[in-house]
Amino acid sequence: MMSMGQANIPEELSLSSLDQILNKTIEAIHKSRDQMFHIAELARSEFNHVQEELEATTREAALQIKIVDDLEKQDRAARYSLMVVSRDFANHTEDEIRDAYERASRIQVDLELAREKEVRLRQKRDELQRRLKTLKTMVTRAEDLLSRVGVVMDYLAGDLKKITAHVQGWQKRQELAFSVIRAQEEERRRVAREIHDGPAQALASLAMRLELCEKILNSESGRAKKEISDLKEVARASLQDVRKIIFDLRPMAIDDLGLMPALRTYVTAFEERTGIRVQFNVLGEERRLAAPLEIAVYRLVQESLANVAKHARTSEAYVGIEITGNCIRLVIRDNGVGFNPEDVMQAAGERFGLVGMKERAAMFGGEMTIKSQPGEGSKITVVIPLEQGQKS
Repeated sequence: MMSMGQANIPEELSLSSLDQILNKTIEAIHKSRDQMFHIAELARSEFNHVQEELEATTREAALQIKIVDDLEKQDRAARYSLMVVSRDFANHTEDEIRDAYERASRIQVDLELAREKEVRLRQKRDELQRRLKTLKTMVTRAEDLLSRVGVVMDYLAGDLKKITAHVQGWQKRQELAFSVIRAQEEERRRVAREIHDGPAQALASLAMRLELCEKILNSESGRAKKEISDLKEVARASLQDVRKIIFDLRPMAIDDLGLMPALRTYVTAFEERTGIRVQFNVLGEERRLAAPLEIAVYRLVQESLANVAKHARTSEAYVGIEITGNCIRLVIRDNGVGFNPEDVMQAAGERFGLVGMKERAAMFGGEMTIKSQPGEGSKITVVIPLEQGQKS
């Protein structure tokens, strides 16, 4: 006769059913582990390839630097010879004067080309270093995932409750990892767009105008000088753009002074750049927060004001931050043209970056709300809880 306890156990929760579920889960994990192992091997192979290419590029860059140094010495010597000849025309033939001038011009062109190649090699080396760092992170993460899968397999051989708890934790970490990846990709797209629209365009123009200078240097020296003078201004502007992008990538003021001073600096620069007056207000005691949270809040303000500048069509905005004992509250509002939040969020956030902002807040357990209507401005509120033990 079936016992009372057995009679109360639903068929779908029987031991055989659980065994089948576990066996299927183990089989799926085995397949996933094989796939992750393959991914890890591919990442390791790419890492080794990039490392070899980096070493070769580093050697080539070092050799090019030496070539530039040698040409600079030759350039100085040629300039000196040309100066000597120019000062004493009477004691030098026309051929000697012409040879001195042509030699100085030829060395100068060679020097500029060598410098350009040096810059390209340095840029390639830096890019390879960044790729190598990213690949190293990928390899480490893949190996860590393989190790975690092995832990899961151990759990599957033991306590079912531990398996459930571990899987839940794994899902949360996976969701967090996906959020981080999305935020990183959004940031990379933003930086790539700024580089493409700014320094890249300027450098392309610089290269074409240098070719023009090279062609007209001997025949139209006056025009060449004018072009070179203009190119200096283009180079200076490009350098300023690059410095701005570097500052946006990692504002050092946060590390040195903290979140609030860094935001004040950013708001001042934003006002000067856009002409939009921003009222910045801090409520409560100013204090240091955990470094990742300070960066997150800084990015939220940065993205919000960027949206105001691009889309709001307003001359004023407001940024308010309030730090209490258990949370930080961020408010950004404007009296611009406004928008329909639902339409923007359904468009995957590509236009306003709101989806990325919402995910960034969610990574810290926070929530973001948007209030806006066409013609009535907009208001974004972000509330992020402060965990115990955060820096104060």
